[in-house]
Amino acid sequence: MRFVTYNVHYGQGRDGRFDLDRIAAAVDGADVIALQEVERFWPRSGHTDQVQTLAKLLPEHWWVYGPNIDLASPMGFPGEAADRRRQFGNMLLSRWPIASSRNVPLPRGARVGRTMQRGALEGIVDAPSGPLRVYSTHFDYRSADTRALQFEMLSSWLAAADPADAPWAGDHPDGADGWLVGDEPPIPQRAVVMGDLNIAANSAEYDRTLGASSGLHDAWVLAGGARDVESKHGSGRIDHVLVTAGLTGAVRRVWIDDAAAGSDHQPLWADLEL
Repeated sequence: MRFVTYNVHYGQGRDGRFDLDRIAAAVDGADVIALQEVERFWPRSGHTDQVQTLAKLLPEHWWVYGPNIDLASPMGFPGEAADRRRQFGNMLLSRWPIASSRNVPLPRGARVGRTMQRGALEGIVDAPSGPLRVYSTHFDYRSADTRALQFEMLSSWLAAADPADAPWAGDHPDGADGWLVGDEPPIPQRAVVMGDLNIAANSAEYDRTLGASSGLHDAWVLAGGARDVESKHGSGRIDHVLVTAGLTGAVRRVWIDDAAAGSDHQPLWADLEL
């Protein structure tokens, strides 16, 4: 299976131009796609519904979206409807059905008034090799302490996977009140976490946060990659693909697409034999 994560910077490239077509072209060919900084109906990006636009540009994929900012749209902008919401968050797309999804809010730390809400969007992908949990996430960029809290919560969430966490809580009798339609999606142990963690791979913070005791393993390192590459110019490799222990032997290749120009980040790809 081929995975890619891309912080799309709400479609604005290094040249200052907004172009979702080149975002879609940059990730086309992946089986599972994790996108960050996808927005809906913001003036800066032309009041575009980027979620629907990207879904149409990648028609062979199922998709889910998790807004971490959801605001009433101010009146007075051309084309704005009274019930239209301005949203900003993460997106997942999959070549196979996404059986269920959840948007998990991440801690904001002590700087609640000065840092935006972040989240981890979970999708249960009905992959040919069996169900797989995948995440698209984006950590705080200002505070290492806040990032540590966010990583700790996400790691604990992953470690605590249990069938009782399934959407129906695992205790509804079949057909009760018409709630259940078909089988309840499982909560598999194996998982792939993708996103902009704002943790540079050549930093002491990386060693503290993503160490062996975290329960998550850096696919880049597993594939034998060097630590001093960049996924965002001037910031190092801050975008990551992480896998749970049961998938460490599945990593085959990881690379950065240096040619993509649709964002201030570069897409990070990973091939896993699943």
